[in-house]
Amino acid sequence: MTEKEPYYGDLKKTEILTELFKVKGELRDEVWRETFLANVANASFVCSDPQVISGPDGFPYFVLNTPEPNKPFQCYVINNMIHDFLLEQGLGVVINPEKGNPDWVFSYGDIVNFHLRNEFYTQSNNWDMQKADEVLESEEKVLVGQPSEYIIPEHTRRILRLFFESLQINDAKIALLNRPKGEEFSQQLVFNLTPDKFKDREQFNGIMGYVSWFLPKHYSYASMNESTLGENFLPI
Repeated sequence: MTEKEPYYGDLKKTEILTELFKVKGELRDEVWRETFLANVANASFVCSDPQVISGPDGFPYFVLNTPEPNKPFQCYVINNMIHDFLLEQGLGVVINPEKGNPDWVFSYGDIVNFHLRNEFYTQSNNWDMQKADEVLESEEKVLVGQPSEYIIPEHTRRILRLFFESLQINDAKIALLNRPKGEEFSQQLVFNLTPDKFKDREQFNGIMGYVSWFLPKHYSYASMNESTLGENFLPI
């Protein structure tokens, strides 16, 4: 895998991260976290061989390591990588995995969030609490539509579709619910994948749990019978 053009990261940010990574895990507090997130996107990293590994969760991660002092290296910068290939190829990022416990792990959903909002994690009150399989009350007034490119980019739709197809799920569909919440609306993604379509409840819970890896962490999603929303469900 090669980048489209040379990257030029911020070595000052790399130095900050290098010092942060010297802090023991149990001492990495909220200030540590905020400092890390403020510097990681534009810092200079070096990749490893292989460049992509499968994590314990089974998902693919591009491996980045902090460069060795006074040693030339080919620079990799997350902010550039996202638009060059991470988003399109469905990759997360793991930083310094050789240490046993990586210094940080970004899921693909975190990468999507940065693409959309220029931050890896977003605080939002506009998403419903997540439920595995939702029951829509008949008297409940909701607006139903499709998630826009700003919620699920086309690349992410394709990556989700490929994930489901790899599990022999070829009819996955999606919709977006907007529920009244005072004067505003709360949102929830809905899939047409219900427990009756799986071998058992355990398999259903497992696969629907995996979906979270592909989505920003503040998103909420649920499952509904396709007949509930009818033609509002469209293929992913």
